[in-house]
Amino acid sequence: MTVTVAVPQSVAERLNNASVNRRWYPFSDDIIDWSVPLTNDWAYVPAGRSLFSASGLLNKLNPEDRSFIERWETTQTMRNVAHGEHLLMQGILALLWQVDQYDPNFRYLLHEVAEECQHMAMFNNWVKINSDIKTRDVGEAQWSKTIADFTQDLAVRLPEAFWVNVLLFEFIGDELNQAMKGSKNSTIGDDGRDLHPILVQIGIAHTSEEARHIAYARKWLQEGMGKLNDQQKTEIQNLAEVGAQAIISRQNLLPVRYSRQLEPYISKEEFDNNITTSPATIAVIKQLKKLLDEFLELEIIKKETFTRWIDEGVFD
Repeated sequence: MTVTVAVPQSVAERLNNASVNRRWYPFSDDIIDWSVPLTNDWAYVPAGRSLFSASGLLNKLNPEDRSFIERWETTQTMRNVAHGEHLLMQGILALLWQVDQYDPNFRYLLHEVAEECQHMAMFNNWVKINSDIKTRDVGEAQWSKTIADFTQDLAVRLPEAFWVNVLLFEFIGDELNQAMKGSKNSTIGDDGRDLHPILVQIGIAHTSEEARHIAYARKWLQEGMGKLNDQQKTEIQNLAEVGAQAIISRQNLLPVRYSRQLEPYISKEEFDNNITTSPATIAVIKQLKKLLDEFLELEIIKKETFTRWIDEGVFD
């Protein structure tokens, strides 16, 4: 089976050149300085992006405990995002078996795998240096292998559906990435402390390479959706709507789950109550709306489903 690549070779060549000319290797000192201590002087979640932003829960804690909770949240997120990067790479590697090796797209896909490997290593190194945060056995074993097998099959059988899932993961997550890298002046947390320099540097490195990945996925869908038959479009629409609904319902595949480490500070009831009302969740929904506007135009979601979400006030 040979996969027909929808992205024009000229686009792949341009992205190849970008990957060669600007590489964000996370263990180069000029990219990330991993030596900065994890002290209580810093914030560990960008303002408005914590599950607890605007809840008042963290304001009750002393600086040391607040820093721990923020590091807990960021570390759980990075651990789960690393799993997501792993799944994405598995899909691309499955595609590479079916793509012409003389096509510039083959080389681009290799670049993307290499960059995602760097991202996975970068996130896992943050997990490593936050060794007091327990990230094992928080749910990933329940879904990872099943989703991995599904992703590899889907990437080869119906690549457009795979790239839809990529955008639901990368484009939605890019809102947090952009917040982490901040502005030229400063990046702060909810309580006014500057965001830890390692997190800012991770944000800069991640968004820079993710911009290429998002552009490639978008281009594949822009070029490929019009060439599909009705049955293929229907399958893609059904998958896209399940994925979007999971984000809307806060049942996405990479959740930050409550753990016993939070018990001394926050009850599970308080944790659950904050998920749907947090500014972080609202920011994610707004980012999702931007993507769904594009999906609607490309017939990746059905108009009646989009209208129903609008009528239900999902994006308000």
